[in-house]
This record gives sequence, structure tokens and C-alpha cells, in this order.
Amino acid sequence: MPPLSPYLDVPPDPERIIEGLRDTGYEFNTSMADVIDNSIAAQAKNIEVTVAMDFGGNILVSITDDGCGMNRDELINAMRYGSKRRADQACLGKFGLGLKTASTAFCRRLSVISRNQAGSEVLKATWDLDHIATVGRWELKLGSAVSDEIKLLDTVACTQSGTVILWEKVDRLLKAYAVPDGKAAKTALKRYVDDLRFHVSMVYQRFLDVNDKRATDVSIRVNGEKVLPWDPYCVTETKAPIAEKVQKVEIGETEHAEFTVRAYILPRKDEFSDQTTVKDARLTNDMQGLYVYRENRLIHGPDWLEMYSKEPHMSLCRIELSFDHKLDDAFQVDIKKSRILLDDSLYDWMQKFLQGPRREGQERYRKGVAATITGTAALIHAVSNNAIHAKADNLKTAVVTEVDGATGDVTISNKNGVTKLKIKLVEQKNNGECHVQSVDSLQDGVLWEPAFIDGNQAVRINTGHPYYHKVYVPNKQSGVTIQGLDSLIWGLCAAELGNVSENNKRNFEEMRYEVSRILRRLVEDLPEPPEEV
Repeated sequence: MPPLSPYLDVPPDPERIIEGLRDTGYEFNTSMADVIDNSIAAQAKNIEVTVAMDFGGNILVSITDDGCGMNRDELINAMRYGSKRRADQACLGKFGLGLKTASTAFCRRLSVISRNQAGSEVLKATWDLDHIATVGRWELKLGSAVSDEIKLLDTVACTQSGTVILWEKVDRLLKAYAVPDGKAAKTALKRYVDDLRFHVSMVYQRFLDVNDKRATDVSIRVNGEKVLPWDPYCVTETKAPIAEKVQKVEIGETEHAEFTVRAYILPRKDEFSDQTTVKDARLTNDMQGLYVYRENRLIHGPDWLEMYSKEPHMSLCRIELSFDHKLDDAFQVDIKKSRILLDDSLYDWMQKFLQGPRREGQERYRKGVAATITGTAALIHAVSNNAIHAKADNLKTAVVTEVDGATGDVTISNKNGVTKLKIKLVEQKNNGECHVQSVDSLQDGVLWEPAFIDGNQAVRINTGHPYYHKVYVPNKQSGVTIQGLDSLIWGLCAAELGNVSENNKRNFEEMRYEVSRILRRLVEDLPEPPEEV
């Protein structure tokens, strides 16, 4: 009698495994893209995505292509969890799990209908999660497609080779509505479809753009509407990246690979050629950061890969990171092909590369904000000027008694006597601007300085100071808040003019400088205002 083997065949429980795989964290757009990857890997030229709801509120999803199709053995392999590797390692498929896990994350019945050549039988294979739970075995149903399924295939494949991925018993897309096929449910489904259409336009941009030769040409339609490519870098406007680096990487002892990083700074809204292009650019906070491509397919982003948080002053900065399948391990591509991780060396390299582009993006943003502030500052302070002017005569603390045209010195008289100061005597830039005046900058970068505007005690406020940018600008619609801020600073100036003397004038100057320096530091962590740029 032969000795007993210490190794036992212990197959996993089918129901527990297949239900557990439903919770791998797929979002709808990510799962649909994973399925579309299979069509592109099958060399499809045309792909039709349909997301529909019947009269009972049941959702049916299909992805139909005119790719190479599959024979019986190939179809069984495609439906196997952990299918055999494709011969072409550069294809978009990676782990042999995407089709199944992406689909069953949202449906309980997955069917694949395929024909590998004209005139051959149209085969159908189905995973039904409820059937697996009942029988307790990995039973894949395999047979021939029925006439309606063949018609669906022929809408794209036209009696030639092709494949249909069919989701039925979709139970994880929409919440339970009181009326399953009512208006609210249909509106929610439409939002999913619209969002999917944009996701496809972004993820497969290089495949959809016939002028982009980095990837094969593919036409994708979602619910009958052709998806157009969306270019996050707006190259028709930006023309070229501001920085570009091709980095070579050693893999083992003999093999080499490389990845490419390109940094683009988008124009501000007022710099775009037309409003349609501005709208298409989606200049929002959410769209900044790194866009990561594997084999010319967007797999991650946009975000900053946990290196930085998204902030408005970086909204014009978009970075491309492209690599091929050889670097999957280096970038730790996950099962959903929707996330990458950087090891310490890559993290440090990327941070150094991004320093310049981020500075440039911030500078362009701030120039736009500065232009906006300059154009609206007079309006911001109009309420304050009116309010202060009504009481200014009763609050006067000093008067100008002499001006030295040669030196620019101004002699003022206050309760401490007569003092010579270096102080601005200016005219109104705008009607009514007689007590609070905004300026682009002040000497030494201070936030404010006292002045006389047409003989009135006044304050000049530096719109280039971070305090103005982060405190004044976000509150520009609140007249009460702006009036309160202006009154406080005007009051400080009035107090200075009323108490300054030859002995203490240097102290007042140093105080303004020191307070401005402290305020600069205090507002560092305040959020950037959601300013239109």
C-alpha cells in the first residue's frame, strides 16, 4: 500500500469565493473599462456599449465588439477565473480576472456570446451566481446562442467574428426605488451613462483619436452616441509640455524599460481661443494632477498620488505618466488596473520632477487671480469707502501741513506735534475711493500703509499679500465682512497718524512690517479661494 500523500486538494467554496470577489472595490466606470479592455485586446475596431432599463426596471448591460472572437476552448478559458495569459503581454488584459470580477461586481448573471469566424457557430457561456450557490460547484453553462443574441452580435460584427458581454440580473448599480422604472430611476441611470461616456473618452483617448498614432484606432459608442476623445492636456492650446523626461529603468540584470513624464500647464480661462474649448478643458480642481497610462490606456488619476493634496492654485497643472507592461511590478498595478503605487525611489524622483511644473502652474494661476483682483478691487472696497467717509471728519487724527517736493517728505500735525514722514499723497483712482485704496504691491511686502487720498486720511492695501488673497477675496461678496476688515486697518492707520512722532515713527514702520510678516505665515494653511481663472 503506497504511503499517503501529505498534500490534500482543498478546493475553495464556490459561493463564498464568487460572492467575495464581488466586493473587490470596483466602481461602475472602472468595471466597464475593464470589460472594454478585453474587446480592445481582441483587436476590435468597433465597440458598442448599451445600458438599458426595461419596463420592470430591470437593467441590461451589453458590450458588443467586432474583435477576433473565440472558439469553444478559448471561450471556456476566458470564463475561467485566472485565465491563461495572453500571448501578447502588451495587451490591456493583465490578471485573467477582470472580465469576471468587473462584471459580477454589478450583476449576478454574466454571459459571453462569441463567434470566431464568419459562418461558425455562435457560442454562449454563462456564469450564474445563483445557480453556483444552489449546486455548490463551479458549473459554467455552455451552449449555443439564441436568435436575439445573434442579432445583438451582428449589430456590430455583421456576421463576422465578434463578441458580446452581457450583464443580466444587475443588482448593484441603482438603489432600490419605490417605482423601479420610474422617472427617478431613469434619471439616475442616465447620470451613470453620461458619466461613463466621459470616462471612456478620457481612459481611451489615445485609441479614440485617429490622429494619435501611439495606439490602434477604435470606435466606441455608448447608447448609440459615438464617444469623442478627451485630451486633458489641451495640446491645441498648450502646444507643448513645459517639461518632459524619459527615464530608463533596469529590470533584472539584462532587461530595460522606460517611462515618460510630461508636464503641461493649461492656459487660464481668459487665454483660451474660444469658450467651447474652455468648457471642454474642464478647468476644475478635480482634474489637476497626474494622469497615469499603461500601454496607452489611462489606468489612474487624475490625482497627486498622495504626494500633494488638490488645491485651486494647481488647477492648471496636469502631468502625464506613461509606461508599458514591463513596469507593472515597479508601479505595482492593481487588479482593477485603476491604481498604482510608487516605491520610495520613484516617489522621490517624481517629487523632484514636479517641483518646477508646480511652481509654474501656481504662478500662472496667481497671475490670473491677480488680474481678477485688480479688476474688481475698487468694487470690493466701495462700501467701506462710503461708510468711512460718513464718519471720517469726526475721526480725523492728523492733517497735512507741508509737502517737500524735492524729498517727498510730508509734514503732518497731530496731538504729539509736528512730524515729517515718508507717506503717500495720492489721488482717487476711482470715484469715491477716498479712504481705502487697493494697490498691486507695497514696499517690503507689507499688507497696508497709511496715506492721504485727496487730503483724506486713508489706507493703501496690498492685494499681492497672501492675507488679501486668502481672507479678502473669499469674502468679496460679503459687504459687511469687507467693511469690517477695512475699518480695522483704516483704524490702525488713523491711530498711527494720530500718535506718530519723530521718536516713534520707526516703531510704527517696524510694527506694520512685523504684523504683515506674521499674517503671511498665519494664512499659509488657509485654503485657496475658488477664484475663477
